Amino acid sequence: MTEIRNKDGLTEKEFLAQYDASRFPPVFVTVDVVLLNGPKVLLIRRGNHPWIGKLALPGGFVEPDDDAESAARRELTEETGIGNVVLKQLPVKSRPDRDPRARIVTVPFLGHFASGETPAQAGDDAAEAGWWDIETTDLGETLDIRLTRGNETESFRVRRSFFPSHHPSDPVYTVEGDSPLASDHAEILASALDVEHRNY
Repeated sequence: MTEIRNKDGLTEKEFLAQYDASRFPPVFVTVDVVLLNGPKVLLIRRGNHPWIGKLALPGGFVEPDDDAESAARRELTEETGIGNVVLKQLPVKSRPDRDPRARIVTVPFLGHFASGETPAQAGDDAAEAGWWDIETTDLGETLDIRLTRGNETESFRVRRSFFPSHHPSDPVYTVEGDSPLASDHAEILASALDVEHRNY
């Protein structure tokens, strides 16, 4: 059987032998999980830089032997002690400046937990983990989100916008003002809530 060659006359084996992946800057992959339990969402508080002290979605880096979903399950268990949940992938977040450590692309997931309010146990680099009551006010172009746990309340607004297109598309989410959540996690949460309520 004749081997297929590219325009330079190389077989696939020859091409891979001389391929230099270092020509491209490194891009790291993380995962984040929006875990809902009725009107509650599971959040951690970051125990390390960047965004130390801010609320965040459970998540972390994809390891060499992980696929994205197995990494999401592993990180959820490591940071909160909760596992065995059904996950649905959300749109990837890839803005080049979304993380000050490096170029990091995240694959977010929406999960559901229906076993009562099982206490979360902070682990790994989470300073704390817990269930927050979540209330939303949908104003069409914007989504107001209010998070409450005990005496602590965090409120923020996320704006939806759409690229002009003849085809249906996911909204682009942009948090207005300062976010109480790390990185773009407020935007990921808004995306998950829209999927949950089948708004888009």
